[in-house]
Amino acid sequence: MGKDKAYIAGLALGYQISQVLFAALSLRLFTLLEEGAGELGDIAERSGADGPSLKRLLRVLLDLKLVEQRNDVYYNTEPASCYLVEGRKGYWGRTIHHASNLWWFWEGLDQHILSGKGKTPVPAYLGDYPHRLRDYLAAMDESAEAKAAVIAEAIGIHKFRRMLDIGCGPGTYALIFTGMNADLLVTLLDLEPSLDFLRDRLRASRSRERITCHVCQVAADAIPGEGYDLVFISNLIHLYGENEVELIVEKAWNALACPGELVIHDYLLGTGGEHALYASLFNLTMLVGTPCGKCYSVDEVVTMLQRLGAAGLREVSLDLGTSLIVARKE
Repeated sequence: MGKDKAYIAGLALGYQISQVLFAALSLRLFTLLEEGAGELGDIAERSGADGPSLKRLLRVLLDLKLVEQRNDVYYNTEPASCYLVEGRKGYWGRTIHHASNLWWFWEGLDQHILSGKGKTPVPAYLGDYPHRLRDYLAAMDESAEAKAAVIAEAIGIHKFRRMLDIGCGPGTYALIFTGMNADLLVTLLDLEPSLDFLRDRLRASRSRERITCHVCQVAADAIPGEGYDLVFISNLIHLYGENEVELIVEKAWNALACPGELVIHDYLLGTGGEHALYASLFNLTMLVGTPCGKCYSVDEVVTMLQRLGAAGLREVSLDLGTSLIVARKE
């Protein structure tokens, strides 16, 4: 088989690799291996799996270089040990679990492309919404933890004193940014289910006295307060159609002090580079999973900001397909 055919075959089998990873995490295999359950019988007993079937799964994990085997004992490789073991600081499992939750939306993608519409969730799916929301917020927390330090450096978080976070989700950026800047006061806006999740986290935070929460559907409600020297919008605009995004950005701009900075962080198209595929795939996720969501291009966002008189516009590419657009109000 030629190189190109092998590449295409790998693409066709990609869903199988995803399911192997989902199953391994569901069975807690990487955590069990880290705890010392290295022999097949011990792993099967502690995971509740059928031994011969588990051996087949481990064979794939060996080929994927997520586990290794020495003298009939299985061990995590370094990537699995760093990112797939529960309780580790760099644990990425909740993000992967959220990806498995999206599986249902992607089935029948050809029909979505033909109709131009995503799936309408069935009652059983909606009935499990609270659990799925917590999975989503946990995944967003992991993503924010991985990117917060880079974003803080890119925007110079130490120079700001009043921050507005629109669509704050689990509030991870506020918690990390206030930990970096002892003079930073933060106002968080989101819908009640997200804020309920966030309030539990705030109780344990040393920054809780400097963080306030407001229930706000930003496309419909007025933004509380004004004169913020930093307005931060992370992973929000992809949920809305173009007219609503323009309204949200205008509201954010009006809440901004002069001088001040508006920072938009999202999956943006047209950035190029090795991580562009993540944004393209996320754009399809918005088709199959939302009524009107889509990923916007850097040029589209920049044009919106230029209409508002933004200065000093710059784009900063991050890992895994997201980027920052930074704009100054002067």
